[in-house]
Amino acid sequence: MEHKTFSVFLLFIIPALGGLLFGYDIGVTSYAVDQVTNTDLADVDFASNVSDSPALKGVVTAAATIGAFLGSLVVFKVADSIGRKRELQIGSCMYFLGAVLMFAGGYFSVSPSFDVAVLIFARIIYGIGIGFSMHGAPTYIAEMAPPNLRGLLVSLKEAFIVVGILGGYVVGYLLENQKGGWRYMYGASSFFSLVMFFGTFTIPRSARWLLLAGKPEEEVMASINFVFKGNDTVELYDEIKFQVDKQKADQALALQSGDTSRTNIFSARWRGPLIAGTGLVLLQQVTGQPSILSYTQPIFEDAGLASYSSVLVGVFKFFATMFSVLYVEKYGRRRLLFIGTSLMLVALIGLSANFLFDEINGTEDATDDDSDETQPLGAKQIITLSSMFVYIGGYQVGFGPIAWLMISECFPLEIRGSAVAFAVQMNFLSNSVVQLLVPVLQSYIHNFALFSIFSVLCAYSIYFVKHYVPETKGLSLEEIERFFENKRRDEQEDKQDESKALLRAIV
Repeated sequence: MEHKTFSVFLLFIIPALGGLLFGYDIGVTSYAVDQVTNTDLADVDFASNVSDSPALKGVVTAAATIGAFLGSLVVFKVADSIGRKRELQIGSCMYFLGAVLMFAGGYFSVSPSFDVAVLIFARIIYGIGIGFSMHGAPTYIAEMAPPNLRGLLVSLKEAFIVVGILGGYVVGYLLENQKGGWRYMYGASSFFSLVMFFGTFTIPRSARWLLLAGKPEEEVMASINFVFKGNDTVELYDEIKFQVDKQKADQALALQSGDTSRTNIFSARWRGPLIAGTGLVLLQQVTGQPSILSYTQPIFEDAGLASYSSVLVGVFKFFATMFSVLYVEKYGRRRLLFIGTSLMLVALIGLSANFLFDEINGTEDATDDDSDETQPLGAKQIITLSSMFVYIGGYQVGFGPIAWLMISECFPLEIRGSAVAFAVQMNFLSNSVVQLLVPVLQSYIHNFALFSIFSVLCAYSIYFVKHYVPETKGLSLEEIERFFENKRRDEQEDKQDESKALLRAIV
């Protein structure tokens, strides 16, 4: 089906700005928090409070993630009633309000406690914007994009997150020595949040959501015609309407009979897509991603590259992500997941072996080297650094973009809003848990044991992809839904056949 290029660009770029603003906060926060704890550069009275309290510093850092989790809890309740476009509008407003409050927070000068509370509150508000945007963006793009471009565009949204991270690194690097520069680091995101907000008025609401919400045919056709051209648009409307009408009829019949399984995302009916989507977002976190980058900083410091190490890592992440973006429709989702997780596994085994060598020889890890002198990189550090880049590359090829793509594709329309919201909740919750637990685990067990655990989980990820994640390349959302429905029916028939065979054997 022929599509309109500029329309496809708009339906991608506006939601993708939500991902860019999410990534920007990740990138800029490491520099901003360092400034906020520096009494010479912070230009605020609460700098010493944050500097003297690791817990308070952790809260300032994690406040956006906490807000994202809270936002995803709200989205779980309202997503299907307000629609994807409204989610993006609310997300952009929260981004703007949070950015403005973060910029203005240091100027109130009421008291150190009040001012730092404003900063934390502002970061939570910004995080709520992340929760809304990271639900609305992939869902909207998946529902509106042509099937042959859906994988490319949703994966490219992940690339925009990495672009945002890289942009945050660059802005942080440029302002890291400017007094009060953290205000401008955070405040700069307000511009793109305004672009995102006003941009939402140039794109229509999702045709699939409009039909599900019972909107007039003219509005649905206008949404379809925004993207596609030609006589095939009527056929697409009929196909989507047939599926939505069938879902509504099934829901009405289920309600009459007291069956709530169709609206309950945890029912056996939706087990297949829920395991596939939620499993991927959980595995992308518990395989070490939130903690692996902590080992790059000390190694770069040894090589005298610490000041711009984050920028170098960000550039590498971008190019690795673009590989996935460019080849996701050629090689498919499963193959890229296999490639990515295999690279991660090789890297984790390499890191585990390196740490085991440290333990056997009684040497210190790279992270324990407190020397301020620039030193040449030894064989162990080169192996560690190489393994980390292989790991980062594997993550950005596989889990990074594909997990978000799969949760936008695999859930049926009637539960898509709540199911994607649940997957987003699990993403932010597991991210927070891993970030909190890894430092604790490192204080009780050796790095060899920790990275061995990551290796085992990564190996399981390969098994998980093989058995639970379908290939959705080139399929419409309705075809993906039928795939899971047929698979569930086949599994039920297999179980019935097994029960009959067992009964015959007993008799």
